[in-house]
Parts: sequence; structure tokens; C-alpha cells
Amino acid sequence: MMIKEKLLLMFLTGCLCLAWGTISGVAAPSAPGKFYLVGTGPAGPEHATLKAIDTIKKADLVLCHPELQKLFQPYLNGKKVEDPWKELWWHQGKMWIMLLPGLQPEERRALVEKKMGERDKFVQRVKGLLDQGQKVVLLDGGDPTVYSRAYWLMEGLNDDRVEIIPGVGALSACMAALKRPSTGGEARFMSQTAGYCFFGKPDRDDLARDFARISGTLVVYSGLKEANDIFTTLKKYNPEDLPAAVVYFAGFPDKEKIVKGTLKNIREKIAAQKEEFMGLIIVGRCLDGARFPRSVLNLPERSSGEKPSKGQP
Repeated sequence: MMIKEKLLLMFLTGCLCLAWGTISGVAAPSAPGKFYLVGTGPAGPEHATLKAIDTIKKADLVLCHPELQKLFQPYLNGKKVEDPWKELWWHQGKMWIMLLPGLQPEERRALVEKKMGERDKFVQRVKGLLDQGQKVVLLDGGDPTVYSRAYWLMEGLNDDRVEIIPGVGALSACMAALKRPSTGGEARFMSQTAGYCFFGKPDRDDLARDFARISGTLVVYSGLKEANDIFTTLKKYNPEDLPAAVVYFAGFPDKEKIVKGTLKNIREKIAAQKEEFMGLIIVGRCLDGARFPRSVLNLPERSSGEKPSKGQP
């Protein structure tokens, strides 16, 4: 049989199969759905990317905290919206993960198993929706690639069924408010940590001491409750004139507030602030300014016979 005749036969066979499916009422299988983790940036839609907004518009189910639902309501009208955190993240009025240190080993194990079971049941439901071809969107404030509880919720979903859309992060919003680059002030590195990672750990003094050894920028997320202890520890090993700042509600036009000082006086300057969650701690010479010319002048000289490494002029 000639090639053209074979192609014609294949085409006719496909048409017959399609026609038979239509006549018999058998629908073609739906395309698999996808789970989207969408970073919405701080403060609302004005800081969300175009891709984030477009993904929300195409969603069959939107998962988000009530505060985010309020901010993005114009894009959620007519959509099914649920708060996944109300049951999964809370226990007896508190975040369950914060209760663990105060529990006995048996109680701790029981609570972890309970919450993991609830999470697994929720994920199975999401999988069922994806198998039906639905688009499930989880909204996360800021940039979900940094300190996001969403990844705990997503455990059990295959990577090929997930797409992550990054957003404007809290650090970017803070540095924009401060009008400084986080890598300025001759910073040789930038370290991001969280209050619960820094404070209360046996090596917290080691972290503060190491930070003093090399000029850099330290960023502490979720550290407002432990701010006094963090600054006290840093002050033990770093100069008192080292700049420090706390940016509250970064990116919120009606709430954003900046408190600047040094390790010597920053604790007194933030004492009157009542907010215990929405704020970032930033410590480093970057707060003084970029000082780019001085950084360039301090570059080590290359010997006459030394070849430049890749990327160097």
C-alpha cells in the first residue's frame, strides 16, 4: 500500500472513532488538572504578577486565607473559595506546630499523627479534583518559595501536577521601602533565617558570632516576638553601631512603617510597637547605603601573570 493511501486510511479511521464516540455519548477523557501555588505579593493585587492574576481567573477552586480572599475579592466573584488553614493549621485556637514543644512525647506524637492524617485526607480530595481536570489554586501572600507552609500542604502531590508562580517577597518589599539594596554596604553574603530558627536554639550565639566575622546582611522572618533576644545576642558579638531596622507591613500603603537604628538602640525604638507578626528584621551595613565605588576600590589586585577567572574582566 502506498504511503498516501496509508495516511488516508489512518485519517478516516480516526474520524470514524471520533464520530462513534460522539454518537454513543462517550466523551473523550478530560485533560489532567493542575495544582497552582500562587504568590500574591504583599498588600494585594497591585503587587501580584500578571500571571498570578491570570491563574486566579482560570481557577475552578481557590484555596486561601480569609484576609487574602478579602484583598482579591474582585477576582474571586462567582468562584468556589475555601480556607484550608482553618482546620489543618490550627488546634484548640493555636497553630498546632507551635504547641509541640510544650507537650509530652506521647501527646506530641498523637497531635502530629492527627494533623498529618487531616492533611493527607485533604490532599486526597485535591487529587480527586485534579483527576477530574480541575484547576486548584492555593494563594500565598508574598513569595511562596520562602518560608511557606504551603509545601506541607502539597506533600503527596507529584511535581508534574504542580506549578509554582512566585510573587514579590517580603524582603523585596522591605528593601524597596528602605530604598537600599540588601547586597549593598560591601555585603559579602546575605543570610535569611526565621525567629524560631535563630532564637531558642543552642547554637544561636554561634550564628551571631559567625555573622560578625564576615560583612553581610542578616534578614529575620517571623522574629518580632523574639526581637529583643535576637538583638541582644547579636550585640554581644557585633559592633553597637551596626545598623538595624524593622519594617512593619511592607508594601501596605496605609500600614507600612519603618523603624531604623543600631544594635545599641533598636530595642528601645521598637518597644512601643504592638505588631508581633507582620514585620522583618534587617541587620547590616547595607542600611547605610550601597557604597559601590568603595567596594570596587577594595577588590584585590591581580598579579601580572595571573589569568582572569571565568566571568572576570
